[in-house]
Amino acid sequence: MRCKLRCTVLALAVVANWSGVALAIDESAREAARTLANEAKQDFDEGRFEEAGRKFQRAYEVAKVPMFALWAARALARRGQPVAACEFYRQAVELTPNDFWAGSTQQQAQADAGKELIELQPRIPQLRIRVEGVAANEVEVAIDDVKIASALIGIDLPTDPGQRHIVGRRGAQTLEQTIDFGWGEHKEAVLTFKAEIPPPPPPPPPKTHQRTWGWVAVAVGGAGLLTGAVTGIVVASDSGLRSDCPHGTCNSSKVTSSTVSTYNLLRNLSTAGFIVGGVSAAVGVTLLLWTPKRESERGLALWLGPGSAGVEGAF
Repeated sequence: MRCKLRCTVLALAVVANWSGVALAIDESAREAARTLANEAKQDFDEGRFEEAGRKFQRAYEVAKVPMFALWAARALARRGQPVAACEFYRQAVELTPNDFWAGSTQQQAQADAGKELIELQPRIPQLRIRVEGVAANEVEVAIDDVKIASALIGIDLPTDPGQRHIVGRRGAQTLEQTIDFGWGEHKEAVLTFKAEIPPPPPPPPPKTHQRTWGWVAVAVGGAGLLTGAVTGIVVASDSGLRSDCPHGTCNSSKVTSSTVSTYNLLRNLSTAGFIVGGVSAAVGVTLLLWTPKRESERGLALWLGPGSAGVEGAF
C-alpha cells in the first residue's frame, strides 16, 4: 500500500509536468502534496490517525484525486468520525478524471471508496430527537453546541460514536440530555416541554363606593340646608313673636310657654340644618372630586324638590 501511494504521488508530478497549462500546479505545490501524502501514510501506519487525516485532507486540497480522499476517509473512520468519513468517501466516488489521474490507480481508489462507504454506513449511529408539548419550530435544539434546523427534528440523524449532549430551549425552559452511542446504535432523545402558562391579569382595582357616598353626603347637605332655610323663614315670618321675645327672652304675660317652645325649636332646627347641611355638602363635594375614574363613570344624579331631596342612579 505504501508503494501504491508513492507511485500515485509520482504520477501526479509527471502528469503536472506534461500538462504545461494553467491547471497544472506549481513545483512547490507538487512537492508539498508529495510530502504531505508520505507523512500522512506513515502517521496512519503508526496509529496517529488524527495527524494522518489532517495531512491527507491538505493533500486532497492541492490535488483533487480519489486516492487522497479515500485515505482521508479511512483516517477519519479510524478516529471514530464516520459521518465525516462518509463525506470523503462520497467525494472520492464522485470525482471525475483530471490531469492528475494516471493509469488505473485512481479508478481503483474510487472502487475501494464505494465499497468501504457501503460497509461503513450501516455502522453509523443514528440519533432521533423528538419534541413533545410544543411544536418543533418553537424549539431551538443543539447537539454538542451545534444548532440543528427544526426540520431535522423527528428524523434519524447520523452521528459519531461516543457521548452526545442534546440541549433544547424554548423561552425560559431549557432541557438537556446526554446519550452514549456505540457503533450501529439507534437511540432517541425526547424533550418534553411544559406549556407556558400566561401570567394572570392584574387584579382589578378595589371597588369603592366613594362616589355613592359623595352624592349621599351632598343630598344630606342639601336636605339640611333646605331644612335650615324653611325653619328660618318660619321664624323670620313670625314678627310678633320676635317682638315679644327680644334676645330670646319672652314676656310671659304676652306669650304662652308652648309658643315659646315652638319658637325656640324652630330656631334650633334652622341653625342645626344650616350646620349639618353645610358640613355634609362640603364632605360630599370633596368625595366627588376625588372619586376614581372608573367609579366616576357610573351615572348618579341629585334631585331636590319642595321639602325633599334624594340621589338616583346606578350604585
